[in-house]
Amino acid sequence: MDKMYAMSLDIHLYSVGALMLMMLLMMALHKSKRDLDTLVKTIQGVMIVYLCLLAFVILTGAIMMAVQHLSLTPANLLMTAAAVIVVALEIKRNKALAKTIKSRQMGADTYKRVAFRYYLIELILFVGVWTFAAMAY
Repeated sequence: MDKMYAMSLDIHLYSVGALMLMMLLMMALHKSKRDLDTLVKTIQGVMIVYLCLLAFVILTGAIMMAVQHLSLTPANLLMTAAAVIVVALEIKRNKALAKTIKSRQMGADTYKRVAFRYYLIELILFVGVWTFAAMAY
């Protein structure tokens, strides 16, 4: 049982690392692309992988908490709160993207700044949670 838990923990940690790399890729895409149409097509393709990784991180985290018999340690509570915040930020970013695509209410530069800011908040949140969890264990 301990080997299975250790393997699950490794999978969870590697998936969090992959998610943070995807965040950096998305931030680079928002900074590099100048044309809005090209940016939207690229983002829509990469966003599928990004959201699947986010769902995988949340799923493996939930499984890890279930294996620990739902022990509400400070690290687990912080990870749960971080997951809720990241999902809320992704919903807000997707709404801003929809406003930019459909009605052009938000300019391309404004959307890029907003999306970059949301990704930066998510990245800082993940690094902070990762650091706190590493110190807790």
